[in-house]
Amino acid sequence: MANLTDQLTLEFNSNLKYTEFCAVVFAYLEKYLGIDDDKAFKIEIALREVINNAILHGNKQEHDRKVFVKFKWNKGYLYISVKDENPEKVDFDKIDKKLKTQDILSFNGRGILIMKNYMDKVVFNSTGSGTEIIMEKKI
Repeated sequence: MANLTDQLTLEFNSNLKYTEFCAVVFAYLEKYLGIDDDKAFKIEIALREVINNAILHGNKQEHDRKVFVKFKWNKGYLYISVKDENPEKVDFDKIDKKLKTQDILSFNGRGILIMKNYMDKVVFNSTGSGTEIIMEKKI
């Protein structure tokens, strides 16, 4: 795992304008870490999806709820954690079963499919005080 000094943390209110801000932060990290274009494209798309999901589905665009984004890295890996303040416990097993029966072009669940296909590892944690998604990509 990354050293504690090799991390960047963002906190913002639930507003979709911050999705673009996070993409700009990632663009800096992409250059800083020397991530190739193909991997950078996949990471950015997954990042946009997870942040949009936190704002729209987790926090339901309630502006007083926060989204927390943490980038951690080391020589080999980039870790991205996105947490919302959704008070409801999300059943990701149920969502995963539903996704297996749906068309990839359907509106619901497409972001989760993208995250799982574009990142090397995706972990979903739902605690009742917020939902956290941790994504990992070898760089």
